[in-house]
Amino acid sequence: MNLKSISSQRQIRFGEVIRSIISEFLIRGDFINTEIDMSTITVSFVKMSKDLRVASVYFMPLGGKNKNQILQFLNNNKYVFQKSISKAKLRSKFTPKINFYIDDSFDEAEKIENLLLDQKVLRDLDNE
Repeated sequence: MNLKSISSQRQIRFGEVIRSIISEFLIRGDFINTEIDMSTITVSFVKMSKDLRVASVYFMPLGGKNKNQILQFLNNNKYVFQKSISKAKLRSKFTPKINFYIDDSFDEAEKIENLLLDQKVLRDLDNE
């Protein structure tokens, strides 16, 4: 495993704080958008850059509906989240820049589960 890809404790802690701030903001429903129900969005995790200046926010809407539309909406309105984070009085010199991404780990997990349930794989596993 590459040591440079491992997040430090500070990055993880800072990412969790940002995740909770964004999640609370979405739950409160401060956005006025009749097309998208923001309360159904799950913020999976936040990956921080080494210098804590960039936050990559991974999300998934409930049921995976309208993923691309929500992604575009969130990235177009990311300044609102940055403002909310700056008001949170983080003990940091700066507010991180936010980029939203669709969390595809759910899709990958489902694909792996389906592969493991395949009859050919089950037959090979039974032979061991």
